[in-house]
Amino acid sequence: MIRKTTVFAASLFVLGLGSAALLAGAGSAPSAPAVATAARADSYKIDAVHSAVLFRINHVGAGVFWGRFNKIDGDFFIDPAKPETSYFKVTIPIASVDTANEKRDEHLRSGDFFNARQYPTASFQSTSITGTSEENVFELKGDLTLMGETRPITARLLFGGNGTMQGKAIQGFEADFTIKRADFGISTYLAPDGGNGGALGNDVRIIVAGEGVKQ
Repeated sequence: MIRKTTVFAASLFVLGLGSAALLAGAGSAPSAPAVATAARADSYKIDAVHSAVLFRINHVGAGVFWGRFNKIDGDFFIDPAKPETSYFKVTIPIASVDTANEKRDEHLRSGDFFNARQYPTASFQSTSITGTSEENVFELKGDLTLMGETRPITARLLFGGNGTMQGKAIQGFEADFTIKRADFGISTYLAPDGGNGGALGNDVRIIVAGEGVKQ
């Protein structure tokens, strides 16, 4: 991992969101042929109108604050029977951050936080998806890139199911993970001990809830 410069989120979420995790993990990545085949045969483009990226962060060691990103792009595929063929590739425009306060949103876009001018997007690429003991719940691992820093993350992935909308096949999901914003160079208002007791906490929970339309 190479830090390209110094500087969900609060998601994220985050995202990363996240979460991503808004929003770390390691594991065996699915073979390239399997992912490529799935992408060609069963690719679902994220429907931003029916998707959301939320982030959650501690405020002054007492409150809990939520924000969101209003735009998301990418594609994915989930096969509950063969999760190793599933994949995610997601991009979030940083300038779409929304905390219901324009002055605060401008600050978040600045170099104190996301530096949206230099790093206009956050992105996530899955490396593995494996089943768990819970039905339709999977462990999603991948690389999150934010502020020019790439880190591995692990998310809890809930497969919402398959359906149809206006005659087109759709899939739904919810991914939930947590990141430490300092790992991505976002340290403004961080407590000296790197914990969650400062003006803004270090842990950022990111929830990505999405729907995709089959291509």
